[in-house]
Amino acid sequence: MIASVLIADDHDLARAGLAAMIGREKDFRIVSEASDGAAAVAACRVHAPDLAILDIRMPELDGLAATREIRASLPTTRVLIVSMHDSLDYLEAAIEAGASGYVLKDASREDILATMRRVLDGEAFFNADLVARLLRRASSRSIPEKTGIDRLTVREREVLVKIAEGLTNKEIARRLAIAPGTVKIHIERIIAKLGVADRTQAAVLAVRSGLLPVSSQ
Repeated sequence: MIASVLIADDHDLARAGLAAMIGREKDFRIVSEASDGAAAVAACRVHAPDLAILDIRMPELDGLAATREIRASLPTTRVLIVSMHDSLDYLEAAIEAGASGYVLKDASREDILATMRRVLDGEAFFNADLVARLLRRASSRSIPEKTGIDRLTVREREVLVKIAEGLTNKEIARRLAIAPGTVKIHIERIIAKLGVADRTQAAVLAVRSGLLPVSSQ
């Protein structure tokens, strides 16, 4: 299956670089490019791409606001943020806006392409170092009174712990000796019960609820 992709970045060279890299891959097809967030939203409404790749800092409408609009009007379009900003605040805002991934622009070609494929495969994926720092920060915050954790089954809690540890669906399946499809079903139920948008939001909530410790290293 060939996935349709939109690229939005106000820097021409950065946008051209991404387009050149993605254009060489047989499983991707670039359907539109945009130089600002408003144009990206408009183009998504026309082309309904499988994946929208957005920079955060753009004129007219920034990447976070564009993500919210795209996710609200086109729930089947996944959003990947590719940014130069190594910022926990930006990462947390991207997760809350509904982005399925966040990678830094200095990531390798292989990492960016792998992240695109994981996001299109239904997995949220964010820069590992940033997520680890975000989870440590989340663990130091006050615990919400109602998190929904108590509604999870024992198996769902086990899966949630593995999500917070950064494991993929296949890795969780191997650790718990269950099928990958079963893991996916558990994750869908976890997300629904916790009232979050994706697995990363679920992981943050798990840490804030004290479900597992976070290393301080």
